[in-house]
Amino acid sequence: MVEFYEFTYTLIAILASWSMYASLYGKPSPFRSWAESSFIGFTMGLNLVVTFFYVMRTGWEPFTRGNWMPVFGIVLGLLMVLRLFPKYSYISRVPIAISLGTNLAISLRTTIFTGFINQIQATIVPFWVPGNLYQSLLNTTISVSVVLMMSFFLYSTEFKGPLKYTAKAGEYVLYIALGAVFAQTFMGRLGLLVGYMQSITEPAWKIPYTLGFAVIVLAGTVILDRYGLLEKYSD
Repeated sequence: MVEFYEFTYTLIAILASWSMYASLYGKPSPFRSWAESSFIGFTMGLNLVVTFFYVMRTGWEPFTRGNWMPVFGIVLGLLMVLRLFPKYSYISRVPIAISLGTNLAISLRTTIFTGFINQIQATIVPFWVPGNLYQSLLNTTISVSVVLMMSFFLYSTEFKGPLKYTAKAGEYVLYIALGAVFAQTFMGRLGLLVGYMQSITEPAWKIPYTLGFAVIVLAGTVILDRYGLLEKYSD
């Protein structure tokens, strides 16, 4: 037997899912507006609750045990609220500056290595790996592709002679790389879609509700469009 809590949030999830797909109709839809507003509201409420208990657990509780260090974080966090008051909003720049500066300093080293140095090291590979033809082919492809794409981005030099052909080849390599990234992203999103559709059709008791809400959303959208009420109720 299905519990009431599971039954309720499953129905809401199914209705919200089909309501978001109402955007495929090509016109404003009150179902989509409701789903977006609900998502934003639930997300903000959840973040507020999670943040509150996080501050209580990591800030207030240590303070009650004699640890004064979290007080500085709590005070800086409260100063950010002053952005809501135009007269004192300038004070909120202090915690914002400290937060951004600290995050930048912490992430700078990681960004330099992962986004710059490690990328360069990954392209400096031997063309030939003894006993491994497949790896040799990969290394050669990587090195040649990098050189061709770099020649394509030499905007300060006129493309003529050999550079003209390498730049053209680099352009095609860039297209192939962007296409591969797009295909990978699409397959990832498609995997999420398939997984979610499985979650709203398994077990079998969910199928009638899934199909029913799909019909309700589609029929409601078509009827409202027929009478010119889509934009009126989508505000």
